[in-house]
Parts: sequence; structure tokens; C-alpha cells
Amino acid sequence: MIRTFTLGFFLLLFLAQTNAQREETLFNNHGGIDFTGVWGGSTNALVDFNNDFNLNSGGFFVFELNNDFLIGWSGYKSDITDMGENIEIKGNDLFLGYTFNSERLIHPLIYLQTGSGKLEVEDVGSDRVFVAQPTVGVEANIARFFRLSIDGGYRFFSGNDLTGFEDRDFAGPVLNLRLKFGWSWD
Repeated sequence: MIRTFTLGFFLLLFLAQTNAQREETLFNNHGGIDFTGVWGGSTNALVDFNNDFNLNSGGFFVFELNNDFLIGWSGYKSDITDMGENIEIKGNDLFLGYTFNSERLIHPLIYLQTGSGKLEVEDVGSDRVFVAQPTVGVEANIARFFRLSIDGGYRFFSGNDLTGFEDRDFAGPVLNLRLKFGWSWD
């Protein structure tokens, strides 16, 4: 019984594959959307807080479509000490990106990280906030599986209701250094 099921499964898989080569679909059509790679890595950023730059560390995981478009997830954490107060900002964001001519050694890119985050201030409380961070930069193809990029932009921050802090305290310029590991197979 198990052999018959296994043989039938592989036969159906084979027939579906041969039929897919003739049938036009959204994901298997010239001019459509092609899944071309998977990337992940780390991000280290300098972010502005009250005219002082602090380190923001995080990571990301993205799917590459049509060799240039990226869609996935990013997470980050910032630890800030301001006048004796410990402040922590954490977030899990939607990550969108576009790399122009990604097959070239050095190429431009644009990224957008946006989503909900959590602001925690020691002895004050915590609050859910919204963060959007568009950036532009350049990326270098170091090896087939490794890319290095630097990008800069602005972090928009809204939704903070904690006493003693305003949204503009957390908004400001940002400079990212990204290590990107993965593979493009198309």
C-alpha cells in the first residue's frame, strides 16, 4: 500500500511538472513573477536619538523575485541610555527592497522597513509604536553567496504616548551596514 501511494505520488509530481512546462501561469510565465533567490543576514545601524547616534542591531530574511525585488521580514533592537534612563525599541517589520542591476559588481538599491514596534522606557512603561524606515544605498557582490551594502535614510516614528518623550525624539537619520548571505539561482 505504501509503495503504491509513493509511486502514485511521484507519478503525479512528474505529470504536474511536465504539464507546467506547457501551461502559462503567473509564476511560470515570461514577464510574470519568478522566485529567484533567498537571502538573510544582519543589519547594524547608527540611528539618531536626541541628536546622539546609537547602535541598532537586527537581522532580515527575504525572498528574491525576478532577480531584483525583495520581500520578507526584518527585526531589530535598539538600546539607548538617555540621562540615566534605559530605553529599548524592538520591532518586527515588513521588509521591501529593490536592487537595480543586481548582477553587477556594485549596484544601487532602495529598501523600506515598516511595521509595528515596542518602545519600553525603564520606570516609565511601554507602548506600541509604528516605525517606517526608507533608505537608499549601494551594494557590492563580494561572492556569489555574500553581498555587502551600505544604505542611509530616515526613520519615521509615530504612536508614542509615553510621558516625557515625543515621536520626534526617536525619528531621525539612519545609516545601515548590511551583511547579506544567500543565493540567487536565476
